[in-house]
Amino acid sequence: MLISMSKSMFYSFCLTGVAFGLLLAGGGCKTTHVGSDALGGATGTGGGVAGAAGSGSGGVAGPGAGGSPGSDGGAGATGGDPCTTALFCDDFEKYAANAAPTTPWRASTNMGTVTVDGALAHSGSRSVKVTTQARTTDGSKTAFIELAGNGVFPVAGNVFYGRMMIYLDAAPATSVHWTMIQGAGVVPGASYHALYRYGGQLPVMQGTTFVGSQLMANYDTPDSYPIGSGTPPASDCWQHADKVVVPVARWACVEWKFDGPNNRMSFWLDGAAIPSLTVNGSGQGCVNQPATPPFTWTAPNFDRLDLGWESYQTDGARTMHVDDVVISKTQVGCPAN
Repeated sequence: MLISMSKSMFYSFCLTGVAFGLLLAGGGCKTTHVGSDALGGATGTGGGVAGAAGSGSGGVAGPGAGGSPGSDGGAGATGGDPCTTALFCDDFEKYAANAAPTTPWRASTNMGTVTVDGALAHSGSRSVKVTTQARTTDGSKTAFIELAGNGVFPVAGNVFYGRMMIYLDAAPATSVHWTMIQGAGVVPGASYHALYRYGGQLPVMQGTTFVGSQLMANYDTPDSYPIGSGTPPASDCWQHADKVVVPVARWACVEWKFDGPNNRMSFWLDGAAIPSLTVNGSGQGCVNQPATPPFTWTAPNFDRLDLGWESYQTDGARTMHVDDVVISKTQVGCPAN
């Protein structure tokens, strides 16, 4: 059953991080993307199954098949201070503990909280802790920190790299679409908004053992909801990693590049490029578009970046720490430690 609301209301829910998240196909912000709900068996071609459940190892055992690293390939640099040339850096040391970080950040929450935490940090003594409550019915929950304007966005040329350190306590063991990185804005020459996202969805299994939640790139156009009465084009497109899972119970380095003019997005994990998460123009499929011709992931003029946790289906409570955020015109790389 669809819930009636104006386009402006729906856009506010979907894009600001307080996503409405109806799961009926074509009926809301998110739906389940095509693919097996439990990816198991042998390691995929060129891919890697990373870490056993509860081991805290997670990560990459090898680059995935599919995609092409192109000019974005190669390991990220380490060492040095990226903040000397970066557009923006934040280690969250300057904010008061036990409250949301202040300007230039804005907290966006729905069934969630955002606080500066002094109990766990990658560097210094503080990080941002994002938590979401357990959700027992289909729908969204959000705990994002948002960065917009403040001399960072829009970025000249509409191309930028990002890096953050994350510590995710535990990942969903079932099929749950979730987002940790979201770039938003209006599509050039058009009037609709688009989202470039990195997160995950499908569980990777070894037999009956849960290995982790497989990473995924996602493209969506939130003004199109509700489908049939919103502003086209509708999309909700995906590109699954090749059994590369999000690390849990340890600090992990995640990097990304959003290249607007080329409709391209790229991802690195712990300094290693993940080719199966490189999207050049189009991905593996879309919920709200036919399989052919391939639907173009037309990038927006990025004017906002959201970091943290958002999920769109029934999901348990989640806790993630975010630290050492860098936005740059060149690849940042991971800290030496």
